[in-house]
Amino acid sequence: MPASNTLVSLGVATVAAPVVLFSVMLRRARKLAVEPQETRISCTEDLHRSFSRGVSSVLPLESVRHYLKPRSLEFILESNRFGPFQPQLCSKSSSDSLKGYWICKGPPGKSQLEVESDVVLVWFHGGGYCFGDPLSPAVSLLRVAEIAAARGISMSIFSVEYTLAPAATFPRQQEEAVAAYRHLVETKAIPPDKIILAGDSAGGHLVLSCLIALHSEGIQRPKGALLMYPWVNLTNNSPTFESNRHKDVLSKRLLDRCVEAVIGERGRVEALNLEDLINPWEPGREHAWNMILPSFTWVNVGRHDVLLHDVQTFVERARAKGARVQLEITPNATHGWNFTVDKNAEKFFCGLGPEDQVPQGVMAGSDSVCEGIFKILEDDLFAVVGDGD
Repeated sequence: MPASNTLVSLGVATVAAPVVLFSVMLRRARKLAVEPQETRISCTEDLHRSFSRGVSSVLPLESVRHYLKPRSLEFILESNRFGPFQPQLCSKSSSDSLKGYWICKGPPGKSQLEVESDVVLVWFHGGGYCFGDPLSPAVSLLRVAEIAAARGISMSIFSVEYTLAPAATFPRQQEEAVAAYRHLVETKAIPPDKIILAGDSAGGHLVLSCLIALHSEGIQRPKGALLMYPWVNLTNNSPTFESNRHKDVLSKRLLDRCVEAVIGERGRVEALNLEDLINPWEPGREHAWNMILPSFTWVNVGRHDVLLHDVQTFVERARAKGARVQLEITPNATHGWNFTVDKNAEKFFCGLGPEDQVPQGVMAGSDSVCEGIFKILEDDLFAVVGDGD
């Protein structure tokens, strides 16, 4: 990151800290008498969320990108947990149609050909189409493969690298997602009914954009889709942008800047049918979700996420079209909650030996992702009951 941007970032953080502290204390004092105790966020958590939200909304996008960089690959490959399996993990694929990383081919320590795995999980990272990296979720995804293996399910995981804005605008990312899927099916000969497309935030939007293109091109759908707090409406104007604006780590201003970068003036017309996946841009253009989505889709969003209402609306409308979708709402959770939880535990987790048991509650975000995967795989649970919404 250029020195000028570093200085700007330090300046913003220095100025923001006292402003955030004062505004949080004032807001909490006003709400103390009227807000039920059980709905309150702790003061420490409130300050953390408010600082993250405030600083990211004004920092240059390049600075935000710098601070969201993942841990080094060496941290993973030289760790106690995964060092013994180093040659098998996080291998880069650089073919024209399949760019990204094979996080694992089979469970860690039990390498196999991708096509031999019971499941191939294809992950699209989040980051507003402006940030993020295919290796950002690597530790969490390795834990997902471990949990699946403990249930007798062998899993290969590929994390897709797609072009970020402003280097490319829509529909480039959609085209790259479709190319990756086709490569896995046509070149790697992986049956579609072994593939689960998954993504978080903008990655969830990209999963849906990919599925829309697969449908229009007559390509067989994957077995399932897993969407973590998907950014389904890039207009950023739903009610929870207001009701959750002091509860989430995400701000409307940051998202609006990301949209401006990824849609762009020249790309806006082509992206109209992808910008808002809830409301058709003209009458009669509703998405036929029963024909687009796989036989089962699992969705998760936090109760404090600004995207909550949009996600709920998407699920309702997909179901109304006949799609099987299960929604789980995680209490008191913000946008990106699963990776936040896992990041806090990564150092401890990677310090464990390959055979060490992982204590309950450690890498809990990965547990949630696995819950969705298991729901997709268990055909007898395809009837949607007992949602958390």
